[in-house]
Amino acid sequence: MIASDASDDLIALARKNAIPVVSTLNGLGAFPPDDPLFLGMLGMHAMPYTNMIIEEADLLLAFGVRFDDRATGKVAEFCPHAAIAHVDIDHSEIDKLRTTNLGIVADVGETLRQLLPLVAADERTHWNQCVAEIRARFPQAAPEREDPLRPLNFIDHLSELLAPETIVTTDVGQHQMWVAQAYPFRRPRTLLTSGGLGTMGFGMPAAIGAALANPGGRVVCISGDGSLLMNIQELATLAELALDVSIIVMNNNHLGLVRQQQELFYGERYHASRFDSRPDFVAIANGFGLRGYDLGRASSPIETVAGVLSEPGPSLINVPVHQTANVYPMVPPGGANHEMIGTERVNG
Repeated sequence: MIASDASDDLIALARKNAIPVVSTLNGLGAFPPDDPLFLGMLGMHAMPYTNMIIEEADLLLAFGVRFDDRATGKVAEFCPHAAIAHVDIDHSEIDKLRTTNLGIVADVGETLRQLLPLVAADERTHWNQCVAEIRARFPQAAPEREDPLRPLNFIDHLSELLAPETIVTTDVGQHQMWVAQAYPFRRPRTLLTSGGLGTMGFGMPAAIGAALANPGGRVVCISGDGSLLMNIQELATLAELALDVSIIVMNNNHLGLVRQQQELFYGERYHASRFDSRPDFVAIANGFGLRGYDLGRASSPIETVAGVLSEPGPSLINVPVHQTANVYPMVPPGGANHEMIGTERVNG
């Protein structure tokens, strides 16, 4: 959807026909997050209501999606009542993982533009009442607002400090999912993440590239301690280029998603998921010539972040996260989307 510059066409179709919209991770930003029709990201770490609502659909319009297991869960049980119309420019995606009732090999933007005049306006009052009822029955639990360093709270505060056009990059892990859950991407191409590739180390090089392509705008790389270590030598590149890039390290001294899987599905048998050395990322950033800040030592963490983001040049902010903080809800490996665990809990 984003690659074909079809966001406006998607918005027009959804609003004309009152169709609720869900997004994959890579589709975030294609639809306004504050629109009543938007249900957020579906799949493994979706809001509880998102996965439950899509299970009730009798028609699924799938534009440019792969039906990968992070989005569908157990694919045989994904949207069991729905007829599926799948549009993708890659013919090999049609019927690859999920059998469709209608497969169209085409550019999704061109398809939407031709489809829009043929679709009648409809308020879909009954269906959207059902959507509202399911939303109320399966809400997302919220962390205590008083603690600004709880991951979802921090991401929420951060989004209030950044302009809608700010480009945010992520690495791979818990921080990536917290960003997907809580950050309101208001425009296409403001989220750069490696998606299904799962590439730890992606965030900082992507942020450097985004800053070079968009001079004058602040770029924020949200990373984890494990991911940052994958390409930490690029701090030298960032310092030499003096780019307006702020790196935010969600630091729990673990490979967070690995630790979470080991806790929940491997009997708390932890192996190779903890950093006993506890790298001092602020000192490392200073050593490369960047400004470094540790929110664990800040009396007013959010004010500190606001001050850092207002200053030109590269910087690194260390955000201490409790090591047992998990991303909830979560679809267990091999489970169907409606079998989410932790719907009554949130991180740490």
